[in-house]
Amino acid sequence: MMRISRVNEVGLMALAFSSTFHIGDSCYIKADSKALAVKREFPRFYGNEGNFSAYKVFTENTPTPVITEMVSMQISNQNPDICVNRLTVNGVSSSSVLQIGSTQTICANSRVKHIRQLLGKHAKYK
Repeated sequence: MMRISRVNEVGLMALAFSSTFHIGDSCYIKADSKALAVKREFPRFYGNEGNFSAYKVFTENTPTPVITEMVSMQISNQNPDICVNRLTVNGVSSSSVLQIGSTQTICANSRVKHIRQLLGKHAKYK
């Protein structure tokens, strides 16, 4: 049975970092985001930073869930339409998907490496 999504109004404040806002149906959506966040007590950029391959979190394989149990499901849609008056979203970020419609497969991956570099109590600013 075909389903139709009807939304009167969508309010989306922010969409960022490999995220998708999709209206309609799709077969496959892939969202991938990588971020390297360096916080320093004394801000300085050395010019040779930002190599993702230097950090294991960006190069290791993503685990794939394996479903081993059988699922039996029976669906009866009395009304084929999905009706929503207003959808309000503050933000969609880091490989996320906001979709009005249906998708067969969504693969989303976000990897973030946070680094904090503190000077210590006896260090001097240079």
